[in-house]
Amino acid sequence: MVAAVTQTNPRKRRQFLPGLLVAFIDLINQVRAQGRLYNSLDAFLQDFPRQERTHDGGKANTLIVATGPDTTLSIRPAYSRFEKWARGEHSRFDYPSMAPHATQAWGDYEHWLAGLVGMPNKQLSLLEQRVRAFTLDHFASHEVDASTLKREPPRFRLFLEKYDFTKGGDRSGAAYQGTVFAWVRADSPHLQVQVHKVRTGSKRIGKVGDVDARDGEILVLAAEVKQFKVKTEDVSDFTEFANLVTRHRALGLVVALSFEDEARKALVDLGLEPVTKQDLIDRVRLWDALKQRNAVQALLFYVTQVEQNKPLIDSVQGFFAELEKSLDESGDAAADHQGGPLSG
Repeated sequence: MVAAVTQTNPRKRRQFLPGLLVAFIDLINQVRAQGRLYNSLDAFLQDFPRQERTHDGGKANTLIVATGPDTTLSIRPAYSRFEKWARGEHSRFDYPSMAPHATQAWGDYEHWLAGLVGMPNKQLSLLEQRVRAFTLDHFASHEVDASTLKREPPRFRLFLEKYDFTKGGDRSGAAYQGTVFAWVRADSPHLQVQVHKVRTGSKRIGKVGDVDARDGEILVLAAEVKQFKVKTEDVSDFTEFANLVTRHRALGLVVALSFEDEARKALVDLGLEPVTKQDLIDRVRLWDALKQRNAVQALLFYVTQVEQNKPLIDSVQGFFAELEKSLDESGDAAADHQGGPLSG
């Protein structure tokens, strides 16, 4: 019987036969009481009559037998389990996913079933083992060796989570402004993102916020960045920004480390969207590592080419140097350093 399976011609689309044979064996194992053997299929079906109709009254295209006054058993679930075993557990993706078609073809193999009903349990078990072994040997494994995969760590998320924005060489808020610029730049690559040094004065140079994102000449998004917790008494500082955003019909963000509850409500009343550092982390957590690489590159661009503050440069670059070192030591570093965000 295994020989019949192994001689299957792939062009005849009978690649499903191993699963059908195992489904037959499973059916017999489940319904045969106390190892009873049958000398013919007719004798088997006399004890377990074939059902021509499904429970909902439709025509039964697969093999269903009655196991009691109100109970039936189909070969379909057993076939589906074999399919899951081959494809899901053993990555044999060339094994066909066609349970309905496969189980409808059972009638072409009634002679298999006739032979199986007379086999002892031990022989059935051995046959099933041989069929499974054949399946694993005949169908190539598509399993991926995880040790060969190179994946970049989520560097930008790690920066947001671990970098200390409250101390170090930066007291001006430049680190957080650069981070917000990088976030907008990576999240909205279809927009032209503008940013200048901190304390440049947005209004003086014709900008709306600390970070502006435009579609051509049209302002789409503007962000005011505050590297501290915004309190209720700070809300009045954002009134002019809110008016400008409304005039441009743009999205206005106030991105701070955190907000007092009343301050958050007051900003929303002004038509602005408060965004915390934790909000940024939650959104970046959904980014793939390549998008996070783009954000890190944008951050490094801001620090080295826009802000050009030596203590800030040392602080940010030092953070990533330590991050790479810790990733290498833990064995989690998967990036190609020559093409990673810290190169050059």
